[in-house]
Amino acid sequence: MKYKVSLLLTLGLLLTASTGFAAVKYQSLTNDNGDVLFQERPMTHVTNSNRTEDDDKRISLMNHIWVNEIKPGEAAIIYIVPNNPNQELYLKANSHIVKDFSTLQKMVKIPGKTLAKQIPGKGKEKFTFQKASVHMEHGMDLYKLSETEKADIANKLLLEAQASGKDYALMPVPFTDEFWLTTLTYTNGKNKISLDILNSQDTGTVTASYDENIKATSRKININGQDVIQRTLGGGTSEFIWVYEDPKTKFAYHYVLRAAQGNVSNEELMRIVKTMIPAVKK
Repeated sequence: MKYKVSLLLTLGLLLTASTGFAAVKYQSLTNDNGDVLFQERPMTHVTNSNRTEDDDKRISLMNHIWVNEIKPGEAAIIYIVPNNPNQELYLKANSHIVKDFSTLQKMVKIPGKTLAKQIPGKGKEKFTFQKASVHMEHGMDLYKLSETEKADIANKLLLEAQASGKDYALMPVPFTDEFWLTTLTYTNGKNKISLDILNSQDTGTVTASYDENIKATSRKININGQDVIQRTLGGGTSEFIWVYEDPKTKFAYHYVLRAAQGNVSNEELMRIVKTMIPAVKK
């Protein structure tokens, strides 16, 4: 999960450094067995005092290559030649940008759940799917490679970089057919809402860390028999967080619904959540 947490922090999804709570009770969401699937905690700022000037230069070049050389829907191992005495490798990817809904359905599969092409709004209004950003699982995990395997990749990429005369080399990495994060955007005129879905699989509790210096409130509400966290920012806008756990695989899917643009009230968002969460059968 390490690369996922890093990206979540970068994107501000679920793990958010710009939104916080002031003297409020932190909430959590559990499954039927009482296992915590999602929890809120205060942000603890940790600085890496061991970073050297070499590290800063290498990471700066790596980030530049990540942004400019890896296209949407691609993943690659990046090897930086200068300032890299320990032959560090970086596995980076950019999300697939999907505008065709049928393609999205093939990529984002949640057992027992279907994606909505349209979402009911106020009255007869509807929010219609516009696009999605989809992160698929990488077909390789650097953290699971042995030191020998990583050294072999680094030496191979070093030779490629030297042969090309560049300061770096890339090794493409395939994706699996399992998604781990997607953000769907729906529009209704000038109004937009976004729905994040994080597939944390069976890796345990997902923790959202918030900066307590910025005022916000958090409360747990019940919608159709399911616990939902309503997180309200200082300006009065809310986002709604809930978790679905597949009974067979025990994979947990974390949902976050928020207004992305225009004039979408908290009441309307709550009505939308009610259409997404089926009533619990008694």
